[in-house]
Amino acid sequence: MTLELKANNQQLTLDPFCGGAIKELTLSSNGITKTLISPKEGYHYQSSLLFPFPNRLQDGKFEFEGNTYQFPLNDFGLPNALHGMLHDKPFELKAETENELSLAYSYDGDLIYYPFPFKIDLNYKLAPGSLSVEVKIVNTGNTTLPFAFGWHPYFNLPEEGELGKLQLMNVALVEVDEAMIPTGESTPYRTLEEPIDISALTLDTCFRAIEKEDRYVTRLIYPDESVLEVWQDENHPFTQIYTPEDRRTIAIEPMTGNINALNTKDGLSLIEPKQSLVLNFGVSLQ
Repeated sequence: MTLELKANNQQLTLDPFCGGAIKELTLSSNGITKTLISPKEGYHYQSSLLFPFPNRLQDGKFEFEGNTYQFPLNDFGLPNALHGMLHDKPFELKAETENELSLAYSYDGDLIYYPFPFKIDLNYKLAPGSLSVEVKIVNTGNTTLPFAFGWHPYFNLPEEGELGKLQLMNVALVEVDEAMIPTGESTPYRTLEEPIDISALTLDTCFRAIEKEDRYVTRLIYPDESVLEVWQDENHPFTQIYTPEDRRTIAIEPMTGNINALNTKDGLSLIEPKQSLVLNFGVSLQ
């Protein structure tokens, strides 16, 4: 079963049984209609919400308040846990309007490697030329809830001819070791200050915002000069960009915390019992 919104040449399709992830997204703006997200064979974590950590967790384990927790290792040959535990969980539809879908998932803390109860309320809002997503994370337990959060969309690239250009400004590159875990160093990265042909890029790279801003934006400029802006609020100062070898898509991933945040505490969020945190991100076509 999928959930669907359709209006004004636009479409949003969700899979509530795969973490509430987007299966398909088509936006229309200024006379241009693009299917930005669609299912792809051989891809993993397509548009998944990543929680309680995005990206990689070193050796799959972390320590918190004197206890050590071990996630399953699932990082395609590397000794890490990857992308948390939310991608295959069933969300329940809570509300539906002409242009919004609201879902929820509650977790009672029954997994030994993450015994921290929580609830996630998820709202997708479709508007002309844009999709906005609000995520509310509630600590339903009796102890502090440690986490970082991310989103893993793959955006379609043109099937033939030029792929388009990428722009990401005011960031530093997070240096990683051979297991793709941060070394603790980061260096200013100016390659994407001006739009760069995607065909010239090979990235599986995390970037950190250099300065705190209300909104961080990555721009994908198509050959027809239309622009997709991937935006994330002030709680998401990290962006992972991945260019699959097949060049059919590009992943632009907002993240609240750095790679391995549960261990390094770099961008780690802590919610006290009965408290919550609201996160916002989305895309717009111009």
